[in-house]
Amino acid sequence: MLSYSIFKHFSKQSKQIIRCKHAPDHWSVVRKKIHPVDKAMEHFDDFYRQVFGKKKWSDIREGLLGKQKYVAVVNNLSDSDETMKKFELEGAINVRKVFQIEKERLQEELAVSKRNSVLNKIFRLDKEMDKQLETKEEIKNVELFSAKNFSLKTSLETADYDKRRLVDSKNALSAEILHEYVPTSKIKGKDDFIPESAHYKLYDTSSEFSVTVEKEFDIHFPENLNVYCYMTEDTNFAPALNGETGVLNYYLMDGGSILPVLALDIKPGNRVLDMCASPGGKSLLALQTLYTDLVVSNDVSMSRVNRIQGVYKQFLYDFKEKWNNTRVKLTNMDGRYITDDTFDRILVDVPCTTDRHSLRENENNIFKPQRIKERLKLPELQCELLVNALKLIKKGGVVVYSTCSLSPIQNDGVVHMALKQIWEETKIKIVIKDLSPALMQGRHIYKFADKQLLKYGSLVLPNLANNFGPTYFCKFKRIK
Repeated sequence: MLSYSIFKHFSKQSKQIIRCKHAPDHWSVVRKKIHPVDKAMEHFDDFYRQVFGKKKWSDIREGLLGKQKYVAVVNNLSDSDETMKKFELEGAINVRKVFQIEKERLQEELAVSKRNSVLNKIFRLDKEMDKQLETKEEIKNVELFSAKNFSLKTSLETADYDKRRLVDSKNALSAEILHEYVPTSKIKGKDDFIPESAHYKLYDTSSEFSVTVEKEFDIHFPENLNVYCYMTEDTNFAPALNGETGVLNYYLMDGGSILPVLALDIKPGNRVLDMCASPGGKSLLALQTLYTDLVVSNDVSMSRVNRIQGVYKQFLYDFKEKWNNTRVKLTNMDGRYITDDTFDRILVDVPCTTDRHSLRENENNIFKPQRIKERLKLPELQCELLVNALKLIKKGGVVVYSTCSLSPIQNDGVVHMALKQIWEETKIKIVIKDLSPALMQGRHIYKFADKQLLKYGSLVLPNLANNFGPTYFCKFKRIK
């Protein structure tokens, strides 16, 4: 239509120039406009290329922009047996069983490694003993030979003298020559050397706080928790249907999202707080362990709390009568100001840049111009939420901090800030659990970031083969 193109129109009556512009949804306007997803991509390209390197970032980027994969969490309150049989017939695998098989394989590898280590040690000791015996035999032979042929008298008679070092008293230069053999009292350049003690002060960390990191070699996968995934790149699950109890048979979620819940190591009778619970998938996952005494699903926004309630109604039959305020409790609070300190486990799945969403959806995108201040203040908010969780958790309890971002600032950076604040302001003692050995059980399902890139937590990297994540998570245990 001409009315939506730029042109000059001279009115016969006024001879006035009229300028018309394209409509806002015209292709030329849309193409020129910089959208939030474009800003997110520009930011990630600049930042993450420096963090991961050009090649690795290229692979991660491809995964973020590719088709996301999901896992299906079987609902124990619906037709669970039939659902699992159906999945297995379709070629899906039970993640829990994969973890169990890998655990057994890792134990075998460890046993073989230990046996080889012992054998190598014995072999080295044998070689050292043989060498010592040979040396003793050589010394014995030399002593016998010396005793026979080289007495002190014989040695003096046959010795060669170094006449260069004889000083002639009649020679005037002899005094000067003597100086060549007198050691100096001071090493040249010693004044310029830095003593080792002074050099060590350059690396003095006494002003910093100490962090105890303990390796964890096992991750418990509850026997009632059945999670399925497809190993093929292009296969995904169909939408869930209702079972005989009137609730859905399974819940679809990002595969990386199950790991923070597994890291909580939920035990029978535990009281669990999901501090930032929306949309409710991780709270539901905790309930599916069938271990919890109570799960409190909290969020700061009432609309998000309603969304969690909607998920519960879809998956927990007779929600109002049997679950609400008995096994499940919904709360609408700012997680920074929760004061209930009766929890055994706390999940702090904080608001973040949600990297995958930021590259796909302009709607509600954190990279919108109107949300710049909110985005820049994210680490501060994340730190405050984590600090409060570490203060609330019971002695012996576990806190897991998680994000769906690749950002080291929002991940290890926030963990470091929170630990420093706890160290400065409280007498609480926290231990970081390094889960990297335990997560070897999932090495064929997930791609984890190199440990050299991380100081505290673990990070699932998106990739085209198994396109889960990004998911960062870090486990804390309060011991005092």
